[in-house]
Amino acid sequence: MLFLYLLLFLLLSLAPLFFKLKNHYLNLLIILEVMMMISLVLLLYLMTTSLDNMQIFILLLTLAVCEAGLGLSLLVTQVKVMGSDFVTSSSMTF
Repeated sequence: MLFLYLLLFLLLSLAPLFFKLKNHYLNLLIILEVMMMISLVLLLYLMTTSLDNMQIFILLLTLAVCEAGLGLSLLVTQVKVMGSDFVTSSSMTF
């Protein structure tokens, strides 16, 4: 149970960090992937303790893979067009 609380604390502490760091796209993508992996581990732990079906886990895993591929392709496109992965060098600001 302590493991579950530690993972939940880590997930909740990374969420504000994701919105605070706006320097590099690569940093944002790495934090997003870590958050997704923590969510997958939490979901896997909850699914194994409740002996429920694993369809939601497979769906979340598929979405994580799609998100990683899309993020990587956007990062490569950004580097090709702008020459760097700085958010401040592009015209987009969030």
